[in-house]
Amino acid sequence: MSVENEPTLEPPTCSLCGVEMEFRAGGTEKTIPVIGSEVGYQRFGCPECGQGARYERGGPDEEWSRAGV
Repeated sequence: MSVENEPTLEPPTCSLCGVEMEFRAGGTEKTIPVIGSEVGYQRFGCPECGQGARYERGGPDEEWSRAGV
């Protein structure tokens, strides 16, 4: 099963507002075009202040982790 078909993780809570973030987008992308490995990602955004969060993982057996800025 590909990474983008996995169920989404629990929506994070905004660190500024304390409001549950909304799912914005998800899928896979290559870390380096053509030769890189695929990384699954999910983006969330706060409906109140607009702050966002991105979570990534390298495969279906890995845990979702917040992407560095």
